[in-house]
Amino acid sequence: MSISKTGEAGTTSKRSIGTFIFGLMFLGPALGLFLFGPLDTLRLHVMTSGWTQIPATLQRIDIEYHHGDTTTYSLEGLYSYRVNGLDYSSSRISYDESPDNIGDWHATTESKIRRASASQALTAWVNPDNPSESYLVRDIRWEKIGFMMIFVLVFGGAGAGIMLFGRYSARQADVASGVVYSGQNLMHWVLGFMSMVFLLISLPAVLSVPSEFSAGNHAILLVLLFPLVAAGLGLAAYRSRKNWLFYGRTPLYLNPVPGQVQGQVGGTLKINKTGLGESWNVRLKCVSQTRSSGKKSSTRETLLWQSSTLPEVTESNDETCLNFVFNPDPELPQSYRKGRKAVIWRVEVEGPTEPVKFQRQFVVPVVEGAANSTLDISTEHQSKASRSQVAAAEASLSQNLDMTLSGDDFVIHSAAGRHLSFFLVFMFAGIAFAGAGVFMFKQAATEGVTLYFMGGIFFLVGAPMALGGLFGLGRSLESRCEDGKIETVRYWMGRALWRRSTEFRSAQQLELKAAGSSSTGNSTKEYFHIRIRDGQRKVRIAEMIEGREAAELLMDRLRASLISDELIG
Repeated sequence: MSISKTGEAGTTSKRSIGTFIFGLMFLGPALGLFLFGPLDTLRLHVMTSGWTQIPATLQRIDIEYHHGDTTTYSLEGLYSYRVNGLDYSSSRISYDESPDNIGDWHATTESKIRRASASQALTAWVNPDNPSESYLVRDIRWEKIGFMMIFVLVFGGAGAGIMLFGRYSARQADVASGVVYSGQNLMHWVLGFMSMVFLLISLPAVLSVPSEFSAGNHAILLVLLFPLVAAGLGLAAYRSRKNWLFYGRTPLYLNPVPGQVQGQVGGTLKINKTGLGESWNVRLKCVSQTRSSGKKSSTRETLLWQSSTLPEVTESNDETCLNFVFNPDPELPQSYRKGRKAVIWRVEVEGPTEPVKFQRQFVVPVVEGAANSTLDISTEHQSKASRSQVAAAEASLSQNLDMTLSGDDFVIHSAAGRHLSFFLVFMFAGIAFAGAGVFMFKQAATEGVTLYFMGGIFFLVGAPMALGGLFGLGRSLESRCEDGKIETVRYWMGRALWRRSTEFRSAQQLELKAAGSSSTGNSTKEYFHIRIRDGQRKVRIAEMIEGREAAELLMDRLRASLISDELIG
């Protein structure tokens, strides 16, 4: 299948330009603030260092109040002085003329000027080459400069980071090259920047803790949470940087290029280090991604399919290579992004935990096509990987289900109490939604009828979730097959609720049904039900099996135990 390089390049170029403009929206104002704020103040301070101090007479000095969202202050005044027999007057008090409410500089400076005027010790700094230029105060307001630099560093750093990320993404997004890099390369920068943001935005408040606490404002101690969060993010950035320095860039060379939905997805991961052992796992995921709009925008991912394998590990020339190949479900969608929706194929690699944990993610392009990988993975390794997958599936089955298979008969008991976290999250989320709905109903009497509508929606969503979670915590299922007849009994808290009977006549009656998933970090657990279709009825015989491989293994065993030689013939 041919790939349009022009189209890819055009899309990448547009995305890069858009990212550059978006980053410039942050960087531009930050640079402007820096140039006309701290840098201009330092320029004026250096320029006036050679000016002459001349006795001055104060006409007036006042603190002006400016009211808006907050109250800010500025120093306004007028003074006069004489140079070479000529009288001059000026209203320029200091370098800083913009109103603010940072510290007590305005009150302190006004008081200092009044005292100097009262003792006839007031002087002005006058430009000897142009006596009409003068300042009454040459103080550098380091507190204000520091406050402004917080915004410069936060917004400027965000803008520069966005622009660099755009360039990096454009450089790595060449589908035709077949080389993909992990986001780990940038993670320490992202974490470091977030740490800096939390530290800088809280710095003024942290510096004021001693004075505020002495004044009785004990709640000011809460701002110390920000530097603690900053320290945690900084530690995470350090660990990410340590990981990056230890393993290097770790490029992934795709084979085929790009991956093929109806064919194979594979590649070779190269690491500039040897002696890393055999404890590796590669997982391929296909996820649907939806981005919401509005002030509280978020990204939601839904797992469509995943599979794991053991890579074949080889070492040569101080380099470790991991070769892997997947055969994805041919019904899955190809990679795409349109508006707020996207389908993303992701390769996740986990390796040794000592001395530095190895964990990488790669977003790989996958298109419709039937091309296979040309990687030469040995037959011995393929057998080893297959045995490992079967062993893992058997272990998962033994943990999930109580089974007895004997000839054509079987008993499967899906016990209660499994997957507690899955159902507890469901139940408590439902309670939260339903509780919010009840609260809105109570508030609607005073707040308006709109809350009746909103409360109804929340309650109708939350109540079934809560009941479903509660039911899932106590439910169990027993399936028994004898002489081709299957009987299932549904229990809740040990009490039988209902029975169903069906007959097995064809292997086509067995169905694998996705039952949901749960995620912890980068790890996603899938759950499946197995059911038998009998006409219009679908009877579940095993439920909440963890992992696709375990569910498919049970399907194979059921086919082998249920289908007699006569039926196969």
